[in-house]
Amino acid sequence: MKNLLLIFMYACFSACSVNRAPADFFNSGESNDLLKQVKATKLLNTYDEEACNVYIIEPGRNCPKAKIKKTVDRADKIEGDGSFSLKYNFSGKPEDGEKESVLLEEVWADYRPDLSFCPLGISIWIKGEKGNMDQLRIHLIQDETLVALRDERVHFVYTNDFILNCGDWQRLVIPYFSFKFLKGNSKDSLNLSRFVGYRIEIVNQSGEAHSGEVKIDALEQLTSYELQAGTPQFNSLFIQLTSGYENEDWDRDFKACKDVDIDTWIIQYTQGFGNQNDVSWYLNTKVPWNKIQYPIVNNMVEAAERQRFKLVFGLFGGDYNGDKNIQATYDVLFEKNKLVIDEIYEMFGSCSCFAGWYITEEFHDGSFPDGCWQNNPARDLLADYLQKVAAYCKSKTKKYPVHIAPALFRGKPADLCGEWFKAILKKTPDIDVLYLQDIGGRCLVDVDVVLPNYFTQVKKACDETGVEFGVDIESFKNCWCPDVPYRPKDWEELQDQLFVAGLFTTKITNFSWATFRPGAGAFDEYKKYLKGKW
Repeated sequence: MKNLLLIFMYACFSACSVNRAPADFFNSGESNDLLKQVKATKLLNTYDEEACNVYIIEPGRNCPKAKIKKTVDRADKIEGDGSFSLKYNFSGKPEDGEKESVLLEEVWADYRPDLSFCPLGISIWIKGEKGNMDQLRIHLIQDETLVALRDERVHFVYTNDFILNCGDWQRLVIPYFSFKFLKGNSKDSLNLSRFVGYRIEIVNQSGEAHSGEVKIDALEQLTSYELQAGTPQFNSLFIQLTSGYENEDWDRDFKACKDVDIDTWIIQYTQGFGNQNDVSWYLNTKVPWNKIQYPIVNNMVEAAERQRFKLVFGLFGGDYNGDKNIQATYDVLFEKNKLVIDEIYEMFGSCSCFAGWYITEEFHDGSFPDGCWQNNPARDLLADYLQKVAAYCKSKTKKYPVHIAPALFRGKPADLCGEWFKAILKKTPDIDVLYLQDIGGRCLVDVDVVLPNYFTQVKKACDETGVEFGVDIESFKNCWCPDVPYRPKDWEELQDQLFVAGLFTTKITNFSWATFRPGAGAFDEYKKYLKGKW
């Protein structure tokens, strides 16, 4: 394997001795042995947007006179909408005898990658300048605690003395074994699941004053994972109620769903939602906060009875907008949910379509804002609240199953994410089904690298606590950075999410009816897919 690294470096040196280096020249000779193992990949950074990620861009330690500036180059790129151009100046006057350097550093938080999944290495595209003799260093930054200060983190580094002398785009392929310990606790060995970020550093090897420009694009995680797709299918759908559904033809809608073997809808909430907490979506409510009522749930129940369709009833559509570390935040929600549970059960509990309860207030494993539920007391307060609501649902004569649908924000590495979910589920014996929101509609997920890794760990937590694991697939696309306006996904976008979910469960739902129905989104193509399966 050491020979492989030498071949990489020699190829770069040789290729850059000609006027134009062949693109992707690393993919020749023995390097193909590595690249041939690559199956699924994840773009760790596209370098398309100025402000979608948080970077530290600065001179290195003890070289305050060095300068670096980052811009997005929309014209000169390998993929996507652009590349990063790093323009820098070295003064030739380092302090304390250290070589001058400049750096770009990114530390991951929520929606992090986990490099331990079927690991091979990383790759990045680099474009230097002919005659540039500066050294490129790529650091992987490790933090076993996940809370260490910046200077306390462990660095493993790969160095290349030649590639910045290449005046054309080159793909640098780096096996993980090529990263060597640089600084930090020397007892720490390479732990791919505890990497929290990376640093791209340019080092002044000559010691002379000069300027340069380096462009970077398409930082990728390379894995050996290959998706073995089956023929899974949806068996339920979420619906998010609005006043626009007041005159909806529910018989027609339920028939359309039964035509594709979907026989259950999960009503996200029956009372309020967000800023509309004074709205009831069923008639004759007596809850004290109500100001307006719609007959939507009543009409849905009548149609479901006629069509032999099933409904899971969501509760109060509140949120955790108070201090998550105090009991009072959860007590307010619990008291409201008790009233809603009583009314829903009294009105609809004896209906044949009643298939369960859904605790509407969603939570996630992420850290934003203020740590959320990652640590105690917030985590245990959340678990106690969920159990109280679930137990109250089960206190009724008919013991319907209770569902939750937390979001996968990937606030920790996959193994710790699984432990976090397990800690909650151990305290919630009356929760029956967990639908994990895949967050596949928000430009934050690589389906065939991220999801199998995290699904494995969360399903393990469910299996060990007696909870049925399901997946809630997002059938919409809506991203804030880059800006992608809300729209339904087509089948080509949606099918990989379905295939991955099917590796872990048959309990697969979809958010939501608004973006997955006849004439909208992937519904019609999905129907064709099922016909091929049948």
